[in-house]
Order: sequence, then C-alpha cells, then structure tokens
Amino acid sequence: MMQAQEDVLFCPHCGAKIEDNRYIKRADGTYRCEHCYFADTHLEDVVDEIETSYLVTLEAFVSAIDAREHEVGNHSLRVTQFAMIMGHIHGIMGRDLVDLYCGALLHDIGKIGVPDSVLHKEGPLTTEEQAIMHGHPEIGHRIISHIGYFAKAAEIIRNHHEHFDGTGYPLGLKGSEIPVGARVFAVADALDALTVKRPYREALSFEEAQRAILSASGKNFDPTVIETFVKATNELKGYVGKIMLYA
Repeated sequence: MMQAQEDVLFCPHCGAKIEDNRYIKRADGTYRCEHCYFADTHLEDVVDEIETSYLVTLEAFVSAIDAREHEVGNHSLRVTQFAMIMGHIHGIMGRDLVDLYCGALLHDIGKIGVPDSVLHKEGPLTTEEQAIMHGHPEIGHRIISHIGYFAKAAEIIRNHHEHFDGTGYPLGLKGSEIPVGARVFAVADALDALTVKRPYREALSFEEAQRAILSASGKNFDPTVIETFVKATNELKGYVGKIMLYA
C-alpha cells in the first residue's frame, strides 16, 4: 500500500518520495514509483545479472560518453530506456537482453575518438568530417570487443548505424546480417534523436518522430522492429524526456 505522510506519497518498494502522485498500479495490485515500475517491467533483473565489476565499468563508460556530448546530456540513458521497452516487446530475453542493455548504454563510446571540433560542430559536416564521425562505431567496437563479457554488446555498438536496406555504415550490412539487437536499438536511437532539441532544430513531438520513423520502414529500419515500435507506442510516448534507468 502507498504510505501517506502529510499528503506526501512514498514508493513502498524503494521508499522514494513520489512527486505529483506519479505512481503506477501493477497487475498484482501493488504500487510503484515510475522508476521502480520501469525496472520491474522492462529491466527484468538485467542489472542484477551483470557482475559488479562490469556494472562499474559500464557506469564509468557512460559518464565519459555523455560528458563529451553535454548538449544532449543523458542521451545514453534515454535511448537505453527505449531499447529495453522495445526489446522486451520484440521477444529479446535472457542474456540477449543483457547484451542489448550493455550495447545501448555504450553505443557511442567510440565518439571518445572523435575530435571536439567535429563532435560539437554546429551546422553540416564536411565530407571529411562525416568520414571521421562515421568511424565512431568501429572505434567503439575496438574499445569494447576485447572485454569478453561485452563481446556481443560490441557487435551492437559496431552495427547500430547499419540500415536494413544496406545503405548504412560501417560495413554496409543489410537485413538479417545486422544483429537483431542493433536493429532494435537503431529505432530507439532515432526516437531519441528526433525528440530532443538540437542546436540546429527544435525537438519533434512523439507523433512527428513516429511518422518519420515509420516512413523509413524497410529502408533504415527492419519492418518487424517497426511493428514492435508501433506496439510499444503508449509506453514509449510516456517515457520521452524522462530517465527511468538506474545508473
């Protein structure tokens, strides 16, 4: 049961104060704050399955990534959140879900090797600058792949900019050649990119972003993942702009 003290609600699971009565009733009749509800529903003990030493490594890497891209702070956490929602609905389970979680959090680790002059440039990149930026998936793969625990996550990192029709980078993979985790993540990444304000454009609404993503089905994105994206509409929309992951 929710506990009240001077009309202030507290989550019975973590004890955190629930702002503006933002709590959710679970199927078993108990209540959770939004953070705990998200963890119970979508993380499925994923974090608990990661050994402590690797979890500490993840947190350090994520801090380094988002520190570099301060103008879109917490991007790695937001996009991982979307990936976990979609991964769960898409039927990704067990260790594959752990790999998706790790790969999503670390997807931009390769940008550590991209010069600030390119990473933070306002306006269009030159052809040479685009080539430098397009190298970040391979850099990320090199950084992570030698850590055995993250071997499959490294493949998500390497392939998260591949397109379903083969027009992506760095390898030009297409269709099922692209790991399913990377195909799911690509849609999650696009959703965050479109719904966050950038120096060169305003953020799109969820509906506008969804239309743009749906229009790229079969081109940038796997049609079966797009079906999952549509099924997840209500949940994804509810988490745009929020951070529910514990990191």
